[in-house]
Amino acid sequence: MHHATSDMTSNDMTPQTGSSPAGWRLERHAHGRLDFVDAQGRRHANVDVLRAFPVSDPAGPAAIVAAEGGELAWVESLSGIAAPLRTILETELAQREFLPRIEQIEAVSDGEPAEWTVVTDRGPHRFKVAHADDFVAQPDGSAFVTDSYGMRYAIPSIAALDPRSRRLLERKG
Repeated sequence: MHHATSDMTSNDMTPQTGSSPAGWRLERHAHGRLDFVDAQGRRHANVDVLRAFPVSDPAGPAAIVAAEGGELAWVESLSGIAAPLRTILETELAQREFLPRIEQIEAVSDGEPAEWTVVTDRGPHRFKVAHADDFVAQPDGSAFVTDSYGMRYAIPSIAALDPRSRRLLERKG
């Protein structure tokens, strides 16, 4: 079993490793796979890192989940973890939480499901929103839209949208 303690460079075949105070560690291998090694040395391959409350508390707790779905570890706060492990967790969360940002709303059809035509930071998209509750405005002026397939889109600032986009949102709200 390999017990690396330093970060790997992009050309290094040594896993990037971060250890927790509880004795478990995560290893990211050169091919991107993330493994969890518990305090007893048992390896769980291909684990996922999930935020507990991605919308209401995005900086809050996270869980490390086995490939078959069981929770392996709970991280109460990323800010309280040593840099090597925090870097691995933050990188994994950023890759997992791909959130296109809506920059403009071109059209929203009436009725449910509503068809949205938008321009995101990744290009134009068209998707369906099943229910009005799938649009969630946040207290900070941002919002999230979840399409009928569960894909989430972020609106970083409703106020920063162009007037037409804001009018289309107001009709839906």
